Order: sequence, then C-alpha cells, then structure tokens
Amino acid sequence: MADERRMTTDRFFGGVEKRLENLRSMLAFVDEATPDEPALRNWLTSNTAAESESTITTYVGFQRSISLLTSQDAQYHPTARGAAFAETGDPELVFEALLDNVAGFETILQTLDAQPTTATEIQAHLREAYPEYQLPEAVVGRHLEWLRALDTIEQNSQSDHYELTAFGTQLLRETIDQTPALDDLEIGSTYDRVDLHDTYGGARYRGIAPSAEHPYLFLFTGDSGTEHGYKDEFRGDTFIYTGEGRTGDMEMTGGNKAIRDHQEDGRDLHLFENNEEAWSVTYLGQFECVDWFEEQLPDTDGNRRRAIRFKLEPVENTIEVTDTDLEELDTADLYERATGAATSTGENTPQDTTETTRTSYTRSDVVREYALRVADGMCQGCGNEAPFLRTDGEPFLEVHHLYRRSDGGPDHPDNVVALCPNCHRQVHHGKDGDEFNQNSSQEWKASSMIVRVLLFAASALLKGKISRTGTSIGSDTLGLGPHRPQEPFRLNYHICVQWQQSTSSKAFGMDSI
Repeated sequence: MADERRMTTDRFFGGVEKRLENLRSMLAFVDEATPDEPALRNWLTSNTAAESESTITTYVGFQRSISLLTSQDAQYHPTARGAAFAETGDPELVFEALLDNVAGFETILQTLDAQPTTATEIQAHLREAYPEYQLPEAVVGRHLEWLRALDTIEQNSQSDHYELTAFGTQLLRETIDQTPALDDLEIGSTYDRVDLHDTYGGARYRGIAPSAEHPYLFLFTGDSGTEHGYKDEFRGDTFIYTGEGRTGDMEMTGGNKAIRDHQEDGRDLHLFENNEEAWSVTYLGQFECVDWFEEQLPDTDGNRRRAIRFKLEPVENTIEVTDTDLEELDTADLYERATGAATSTGENTPQDTTETTRTSYTRSDVVREYALRVADGMCQGCGNEAPFLRTDGEPFLEVHHLYRRSDGGPDHPDNVVALCPNCHRQVHHGKDGDEFNQNSSQEWKASSMIVRVLLFAASALLKGKISRTGTSIGSDTLGLGPHRPQEPFRLNYHICVQWQQSTSSKAFGMDSI
C-alpha cells in the first residue's frame, strides 16, 4: 500500500517553547465550547500571539490534517486523541498524531539514534529515504521544530548537532523501532516493489536501496541496466552484482559503500530481479557480500571505465570440509556435501580428537566440482570432449544451471550440467535454449538417479554391505526425492563389481577395493 502521509508540517503558536501548551489550551477550549470558526479565531487572537487570519487558517488546518481537531456542522470538536491530549497533556499523543499523518519523523529519529547529526545531514537522509520529494531546508526545519517542542530531540548550541533525548529514545523504541520481518518472502515469488518499499523502506527508483527505517539493504537487477554498462550474472550460486554509477569510474561511495559495509552496518542484504511488468520484482533471496573487485566495463556513453563488481553469496551457503581440497573427496561424498546431506557420525576415538584442518567452501564450489567430476571431460550437451585443457591440465567445461535461481532453481547437483563454451552460449542465446534446458533436465534427472544408485552400490560394496546373493534397498535410502521409483532396487553383486572395476567408476573414486 502506498504511503499516503503528507510530507510537510505547519507550526503552531508559541514557538518551540510554548507550542504544546498553547495547543493543549486550544483543544481544551474546543472540547468545552465547540466553537464555530469566528469564535475559535477570536480565542486564538486573545490567548496566543496569533494576528494574521491566513496564519490562523493554516495552523488550525494542520491540526485537522493530523486528526487532533475536526469540524462538523460548522463547529469545531477535538478528536478522541485531541481530547485525551487536552485532558492529560501527554506529548506522546501529539507525537503519534504526527507519526500517523506526516512522513519523515521516524527517519529523523533513527538517523539521530545512530549518532548526533546536523540539520544538513538529516536533510540528506530524508532525501535518500523520500526521493520523490525535494525537501528544502524549511520543510526539514519544521520537522525538527516539532520534535524539539515534543522534547524528543535537542540541539547542541556549540556544535549545531541534534541528538536524541531520553524521551526521544523511549518513543523510538516503543512506537517506531519495530522491524518488520522478511521471513515471509519466498525465493522465486513475485512481489510489488511499491508495496515492498512502503513496508520496509528504501528508495523506489534505485538499484541499490538501503532502508532508512529498518536494517535492510535491497538490491535490484535486470536487463534494463545493460544499457548503462551494468553486467549482473549468476556464477553458480554466487551472484556478481555491478555497483552504481552511470558514467566515469565507479567510486566506493553511496550505494557501493552500503553493499561493501552492509554486514558491518548490521543490514541484511536482499536481492530482487526486475520483471517486464512495471514495479514487479522476483525475490532471489538473502545474500551477503563476501568480496568485490574492479573490472573494465562500458558506461552509459559507451566509454570504458573502472566498474566495481560485488561477489554475493546466499546466506548459510558455506560448507566445511575436513580435507584441504575438494579433489580429495570421492564423488559420493561430494554429492552429499553439495546437497547438505553429510552428517557427522560415529563416536570419538583417540584419532578423532587430534586437530584437523577444516576448509570452508561455498556450495557453488562443491556443486561445480561435482558437475565437472561427473562430466569427466565430456560436454553433456553435444557429447564431445572439452575443446581444450585449462592451465592446470583439466578439461575446460562450464557449469550450467538447468533452472535459474529466479525461477526457483537451486544450486544443487541435480540442477547442473557441464557444457562446452559453444553449447553454453547456445543455451543462453540460441532460439532452442529453453527446449535444451527442458530436455536436458529430464535426461539428467534419469541419469543422475542411475549414477547415484551406482555410487551407493560401489560404496556399499567397498564396505562389505552387499552380499553375493544381492541386496534390496529402498529408494529413500538413496535420497532420490520425487524422482524415485516405487519398487526397491535389487543390487546384484556381480554387476556392482563390474561397474566398480570399469573406467566409468574412476571418475567417482570407486575403482579400487
């Protein structure tokens, strides 16, 4: 729902010091006398510094706009909140009236909660939070006057910095600082960006949109950015996000700095992809910035410039491996690590208590290693050998996701294939790319199931768990999920031995008993 609050305020008689006193007296008079407009004007002229009829009309009109005062049948009445303030003088009632009807007050208090700040810096924060408004100095100044009148902030006469009072901090914690949870967002689901910002904050028109109200940083990616030289892409489950800045070299300021420092600043980073429909975005998930680098990319004018690119990893996407290298894991263990199925079993022994080296890898690293291991140097698109060898002597193949993350596709070994560069480009840019994905997905699910049966069989054979008469195992044991057959597998001892001794098994580290 769009934020329909007004952005401007108007003063009330009495300056900062006597504003609430005069407002309470007026509301008490209205509650008792229910005056018409001339009678209210006469009272204000007699009891305050009011002189101009236009000023009276403006100030009274503002009290009506924030629902402390109402008019019915040509007579003024206090609202329930206005009557309560007239009776108790509780400034929190006025604060709530302002908060409910005027935007910006929460941003100011949250800005000052971080550190004492000048009016100019507060103006900059407000403009960032509400880019659709110009917010001149006078508008910001009237917001600050109301907060001073309510004794929620005070100004240091020596430094001109504003800071929260104890009462201001109390109001911030009780009425504003209630962070809405993002737990209900689902990866692959579509959301309205306007509603998103109205609920959680952040600028609607920026690719990098930190919220001034809540500890969130929203990033938006889409094809429209390519015309400005922005190049965003998934590399496995890692997302490479290009920073902001349309012309010239990018600098580590503004939104770029917000991405780099989001963990230090206590902000959760959430990534969305723009859809063709206006304001429609698809949620890609919560990420964290793990690194950044510079690369030469064109700017809006086509000139080469130094661009900042961020490496974003999905949260909770780290896998710890005791071995120092993924190559030391056999393929069965590699699959388990990639799916998150590996668990620690067994009791401690004297050997277990010795210190071991643990290396952390992203899930993308493990999935990639698994895909290349299974491909064994052969493109799973055209069936040909890899076109050349890498500098380390390994076949050059590229890992392709059959389903994009934005479509709900996980970084999972069942969702990846290894392709030669030509097939990979054909999938992404060829007219039959979608058909390739669909066909490959069906074929890969079937072949993946077979490979996993053989992996289990070879592993069980090595551990002496398959008898010479054969062994039946349920598909749940293999973790085949929705692609499992209804009947148990009958693992024949001799077939397992033949496969275990075959060339194919070498790719899985199962070729020696």
